[in-house]
Amino acid sequence: MCRLLGAASPAPATVEAVLGAGQRQVFADMAHLHRDGWGTAWRDPEGVVRRHVRHTSGVGDAELEQTLASGPASARIVHLRLATMGLACTRENTHPFVADGMAFAHNGSLEPTGPVERLIGPEQRASLTGTTDSERYFAAVRTVVASGASVFDALVDTVAVLRGAYPDRSLNALLLTPTELFAVHASEGVPIPHGVFAASGIPTDLLPRHHVDAYYQMRTRRGEDGSILFASSGLDVAGWDAVPAETVTRVDLATLTTETVPLSAATPTRLVA
Repeated sequence: MCRLLGAASPAPATVEAVLGAGQRQVFADMAHLHRDGWGTAWRDPEGVVRRHVRHTSGVGDAELEQTLASGPASARIVHLRLATMGLACTRENTHPFVADGMAFAHNGSLEPTGPVERLIGPEQRASLTGTTDSERYFAAVRTVVASGASVFDALVDTVAVLRGAYPDRSLNALLLTPTELFAVHASEGVPIPHGVFAASGIPTDLLPRHHVDAYYQMRTRRGEDGSILFASSGLDVAGWDAVPAETVTRVDLATLTTETVPLSAATPTRLVA
């Protein structure tokens, strides 16, 4: 259970510039609930995907503030972690995960892990460094890419299979490559984790926007300059559009054009669950 933010712009820009100063602080404040670490991945000027993570709370963390307010990039994802019970708050377990030149961040949990484990190839399994189900979700996608599929096809097919195996779990995610940004919105009908919110000690009326009624909703916004944003609930969504449910959206970082595919269009012949 985490918060996701993804941005792509026609020229390198800070998160604050694309999101807005007020919204930037709203996102940072969500670390009071999602306080089990944070991380970011971005496309650098040479087109390489870089990563920086902190396995401690983002509350009052100057590095999180700096990440949102400075450090321009043409594409970036940011993740605030609310750890699944039993999973350690370590660097190895902190999103985004980076491998094979890609970065991946997930909002949800896949329990039990058996179905996702069965989708991971030997090479991808050997590269795992942490204990999270989310890193294994990423490894399953990378396994299909290694078989020769495009990242888009691999993501759609993997999510479709996992959605069948985990109908009451969220697969919402962001994936960044040197040339593409992907947003997965696959959480329709997933129960909102009210018990987790209660255990946080934060009163219901002080929780971020839409957490008690639309926690897993993902929205998108297109800027006047063509920039595009994806975000989990919690921000002021005036002027934002809902990302269609049970879909994967691809953004071409060169043109900022988008393509959205429903999971129903998947043909997961490369996967063996």
